[in-house]
Amino acid sequence: MALELPSEVNSRQDIQALALEVRNYASWLAHNDIKKRLKVRKRSPAPELSPGASETLHDWLMRNPLSSSSLDKLAGALENLKDSAPSATITLAAPAGPKLKQDLTNWCRKNIDDNILVNFEFNSTLLGGMVLRCGSHVFDWSFRRQLLDNRRKFAEVLANVR
Repeated sequence: MALELPSEVNSRQDIQALALEVRNYASWLAHNDIKKRLKVRKRSPAPELSPGASETLHDWLMRNPLSSSSLDKLAGALENLKDSAPSATITLAAPAGPKLKQDLTNWCRKNIDDNILVNFEFNSTLLGGMVLRCGSHVFDWSFRRQLLDNRRKFAEVLANVR
């Protein structure tokens, strides 16, 4: 069964954190089931989940029953996905904000692979633009690369500035 990752989940670390949240929720559910069977009145509140974990749990529970074993299967599926999903690295000239990360991740998932994991880095020497590494392919759309590729044109423009 294919998992669809929320756009907030970008990297292997994000999937690991998501799997940990699911396991914690499964543990809470198991403890509360025991308390219910023993008729214990005081039960602990459900653990607070991140938006990505809530979305993933909701999607999972639309197709699977709510049980500790089902949630353990989800956590296992997430860990398998973490190890097997394709990944790409996007290097920007400055740290990416959450909205930009989400937009770039959504673009990669729409155009490259549904569950691609995207790592974000920054390197100020790029001056602008971005570099995408996917497998052994490197796509360089940085301002620095454009300057280096057009050295003569840049020198001509500078010479004509008055």
